[in-house]
Amino acid sequence: MKKLFTSIIALILGGFIAGAPLIASAPVFADGDNCVDTVFFGKQCGEEGIKTVLTTVIDIMSGLIVFVAVIGITICGIQYLTASGNEEQLKKSKRRIFEIVIGLAVYVVIYALLKFILPGFNGVK
Repeated sequence: MKKLFTSIIALILGGFIAGAPLIASAPVFADGDNCVDTVFFGKQCGEEGIKTVLTTVIDIMSGLIVFVAVIGITICGIQYLTASGNEEQLKKSKRRIFEIVIGLAVYVVIYALLKFILPGFNGVK
C-alpha cells in the first residue's frame, strides 16, 4: 500500500513541479503597470491576474487529484472483485480504498481552506 500511496503523492507533486514552468511568469515591470506575462494566460495585471492564475492552477490540480482517486478506487475495486475469497487480498483492497477516501477528505479540507484564505478564489470581490 505504501508503494501506491507514494506513487500517488509523487504523481501529484510531479504535476506541481512539471507544471510550474508552464505557468511561470516573467515580470514585466518596465511599463510600470505591475503586470505579469504568463505562458498560458498572456499578460495579467494586478490582483485579477493573480486570482486568474491561482484559481486555474487549483482547478487543474483538483481535477487531477479526483482523476487519480477515481482510477485508484477503480483498480482497488477490481482487486476486491477478483480476490476470489482470499482474505488477505480482500483486506488489502479494502484498506487501499479507505486510504484513498481519507486522502480525498483531506484534499476537500485543504480546498475549503484555500477558498477561505485566498481572496477572490470563491468568486467574492
